[in-house]
Amino acid sequence: MGRVHNRYDQACKQILCAALEPSGVFGPEIEVSPDPQRVDGFYVPDPARPSPIASTLLGRMGRSACTFEVFSETPDDGELIACVRKHLNLRHILLGKDPPVPLPRQWILSSGRPQRGLRALGARRERAWPSGVYASPSGFATSVVAANELPEERSTLLLRLMGRGRTLRRAIAELRTLGDDDFERCTALPILVRFRIEAAAGPVTPSDEEFLMSTQDVLEMWERRAEERGALRGRKEGLKEGLKEGQRSLLLQLLRRRFGELPAAVVARVEAADTQELEAFAARLLVAKSADEVVADE
Repeated sequence: MGRVHNRYDQACKQILCAALEPSGVFGPEIEVSPDPQRVDGFYVPDPARPSPIASTLLGRMGRSACTFEVFSETPDDGELIACVRKHLNLRHILLGKDPPVPLPRQWILSSGRPQRGLRALGARRERAWPSGVYASPSGFATSVVAANELPEERSTLLLRLMGRGRTLRRAIAELRTLGDDDFERCTALPILVRFRIEAAAGPVTPSDEEFLMSTQDVLEMWERRAEERGALRGRKEGLKEGLKEGQRSLLLQLLRRRFGELPAAVVARVEAADTQELEAFAARLLVAKSADEVVADE
């Protein structure tokens, strides 16, 4: 069985998907038999698609096929070893594919530095990469990224938004300085707002409490954006409408990046969709072959 993810793990995975999907194929929750186990994400870049994050650390990580494991709480040595075992099993399975598929590198994203796990894997600081990136011996095909050690610059922002505590709060403060149309803000803000609203609806776990405290500013950003666009009709109603507006805007952005100019009927269908339909469309986007297929009635 795969490990149990907390609410913020799921938010981090959605940020990864939204950031990487425009320039390749990102498959969440990929099963690795025979256990079965699942990797958090498997990404294969498409050289024909321009990447909006090409100049960022995440874009550099995604220049070749890779898998992701997301830990919003720092993993212990056993969890890191389990990730490597699962990853090597996946690579073994992929070796038998016909036609051949690219063998991925594994990126383990951790909110903090997993000191015992790094020692267990023999992972060392990767000098060709920014601080916070550690590489294991080549046979493991695994690297570890500690979000709290990454340099505070825009190229690392998407990854620092997957951190915790001070790292997350400072990353959100940096997100506030970006324009409404900047990719990082368009990508991460709707996801953080949605998960914050879901977390506040309860029941609230200790992990949720920390997430709620660290993400207070995202609501203020969202409310201000909604006010500027005339979408705020009272605080509660405005948040709901603003959230749907952000979901629509992000979905249309991703649809255009994947399929090009959209038919008017597709745009109208997205604009008329409620929150549940928008979530269903977003899930289909990963596997659909056309924009019409994304918004088709089930």
